Amino acid sequence: MKKTIISVIIATVLMAGFAVADPYKIDGINFYEMGNDGNPWFTIDKGKDLIDLDNINCEWSHGGTTDCATIVSPFVNFPKDTMVIQSYIVRSGEVAWKFANGEGHCGQHGKGGKGLNDCITNRERSEVSMNAFKTGDRDYWFKFSMFIPEESVFNAGICNSVWQIHSKKGPVNFQFRIGPQGDLSWTDFINSSFGGPEHKEILASNFVKEQWNDFVVKITFVEFPNVGHIKVWANSKLVVDYAGKTNNFQSNKNYMKFGIYKSNIHRYNNKYMGKEVPSRGTSIVYYDAIAIGDNCKELNLEKEGYSCNKLQ
Repeated sequence: MKKTIISVIIATVLMAGFAVADPYKIDGINFYEMGNDGNPWFTIDKGKDLIDLDNINCEWSHGGTTDCATIVSPFVNFPKDTMVIQSYIVRSGEVAWKFANGEGHCGQHGKGGKGLNDCITNRERSEVSMNAFKTGDRDYWFKFSMFIPEESVFNAGICNSVWQIHSKKGPVNFQFRIGPQGDLSWTDFINSSFGGPEHKEILASNFVKEQWNDFVVKITFVEFPNVGHIKVWANSKLVVDYAGKTNNFQSNKNYMKFGIYKSNIHRYNNKYMGKEVPSRGTSIVYYDAIAIGDNCKELNLEKEGYSCNKLQ
């Protein structure tokens, strides 16, 4: 009887502390385990309408080739109702993703949640991640579209990421980040001049919300510390173009993430030392037309009204 009471208390505390959701109950998404890793990998009913990874190969940690697969992040206690597939705001096809991440929307990582705990490290996130794409000196092309509604809030002081290229077992390499003034920037963590990340504007703040924005990214990945190349197009206009390192010193295995990731939340709270901290609101982003290819043609830009030979 005593053991039962303790179990109920523990369960109550966990439910109060985290926005707990069973990730196996998101409409349109089918969850499964890969081997016995216990992690929430998934397939999608609408498949390529939302994301197309069929044109590239991914690889296991030991180097063997495998199909690319998607997984929610955080792995454990994925925040409830923060990711849905909907048909009201769509860029192309029939459906699009909607992410809505607010205060307390955090979880844990690693098998059984024994890895990083976002909830005690000033992080909140609702993201889709994947396994690492095949390495080597080569080009990768990425496309995705984003719609950010006017009511979406990205608080100054917090690092607000909406798309990432992350290294496996290493730090983040590149991000699309919402800046303090509401602009959208390319954030480079590898080619830093002064110890912190470098920022290059992609869109001014008056073009970020209330419209679909379409992005193409080309990265020439090369072994660290050799120099590759990065290009970013926004709505077919070339906005980022430079040579630089494209891998960090810890890992040459990389993967894409999209969704909402907030870090350094304490910086927002610290602004109100000794005062009541106001509500931070909710960050909302819609995503559609996501693809990765070995070349531009494999992205099928025609679906969004563009073509590779017309990228400026």
